[in-house]
Amino acid sequence: MLELTDIDAFYGNSRALQGINLMVGGGEFLAVLGRNGVGKTTLMRSILGLMDRVTGRLSLDGADISALRTYQRAKAGIAYVPQGRGILPRFTVRENLTLGTFAARQANGIEDWVLELFPVLKEFLNRYGGNLSGGQQQQLAIARALLAQPKVILLDEPTEGIQPNIVEQIEDVIVKLNREHKITVILVEQNVAFARRASHRFALLEKGRVVAKGEIGELTDDLIQLHMAV
Repeated sequence: MLELTDIDAFYGNSRALQGINLMVGGGEFLAVLGRNGVGKTTLMRSILGLMDRVTGRLSLDGADISALRTYQRAKAGIAYVPQGRGILPRFTVRENLTLGTFAARQANGIEDWVLELFPVLKEFLNRYGGNLSGGQQQQLAIARALLAQPKVILLDEPTEGIQPNIVEQIEDVIVKLNREHKITVILVEQNVAFARRASHRFALLEKGRVVAKGEIGELTDDLIQLHMAV
């Protein structure tokens, strides 16, 4: 499905990722873990083509997409929910959702199944995005990404700063997207318990490099202590 080969990524002349090699199969769930500042968000931005410069090869379904621009990667089937959610506060919920449909491979508009995942959005379609709570904004960001009809969705700490009563709802939806809708998920996460519950495989980053990866059952407490303890 998605393969990264010898990926280096740069902010200006500063190299932020070094020699990243990862493969995520169709319908798999990969958790990307590590301390703050080790390159997790940079990895997500590199996949979508948002870095100053990236070298190496990135392929989707066997096709080299390394030279594609960000909007072309979105059209090819990669969706991204960034930290901070990226919703437009002066746009209504309906208008924010409509933006997601512009990258869809087939013009289906705002699909009912997406609204069924997040019933509060259906209730608030005419409310401005900036008037939603943090948890509701995150649901909107995920729904908008789904309306692009992605093959793979990149989620950067989707429950960070969310009120506890909504965290579990969002986690359950993410698992459902993978298990029932067969969307490939790459999740940046600090919550090890959720990563273990939801993921098939993991990758641990340290100083811009993958220092450990494997099946989720191989994510030992020793690895967590070594690469995630503060």
